Amino acid sequence: MSSAERQKAYRDRKREEKAAIANSRNALQESPDDGSPRRLLAELDRAQRTVERLTQENHDLREQLRLAQARTKKNVTRDVN
Repeated sequence: MSSAERQKAYRDRKREEKAAIANSRNALQESPDDGSPRRLLAELDRAQRTVERLTQENHDLREQLRLAQARTKKNVTRDVN
């Protein structure tokens, strides 16, 4: 393969990669009602965002619980003395 042919093949691969990335992004933004992979990707993306949100809420609630337990322990210690 000549240098020009290798360069053309490289540009073609890069163009295909860009198109695949663009299609993937579009698939996540669209939500067709059929059983297509695009719909499944969109549902997966929504589920992942939900998991992230719930994980953060769980972390926040654990921190609130820890602070409430610390306050309770402090109040009990103060009442005993």
